[in-house]
Amino acid sequence: MSIKGKVQQVLETEEKGNFRVRKLVIETMDKYPQVVALDFCQNNVGLLDDPICKTGNNVEVFYNVRGRAWENKEGKVLYFTSLQGWKVREYKEEVTTQDQAPDREDDLPF
Repeated sequence: MSIKGKVQQVLETEEKGNFRVRKLVIETMDKYPQVVALDFCQNNVGLLDDPICKTGNNVEVFYNVRGRAWENKEGKVLYFTSLQGWKVREYKEEVTTQDQAPDREDDLPF
């Protein structure tokens, strides 16, 4: 899966024992924009050092959905979902020829 948006923030790497995670926060370019945080874990944290991950750049992020259940001390089961990124690339909106030139049906060659 992938999501496109503008980079809002790249957070610092968090280390918990031998586990490393870093978050990329983007704002989608939808009619109603959403702010989404994606986790980059272990060897993928270095992907966010790429210059395309600078604040304000448009990117496409490829990710997997991860979910897990956790039982607390009271025996209540809680569910967690995360978006785990594994690739980031620069995103440029494709411009069609219809967008480039206005419709000219009245401009006939004869």
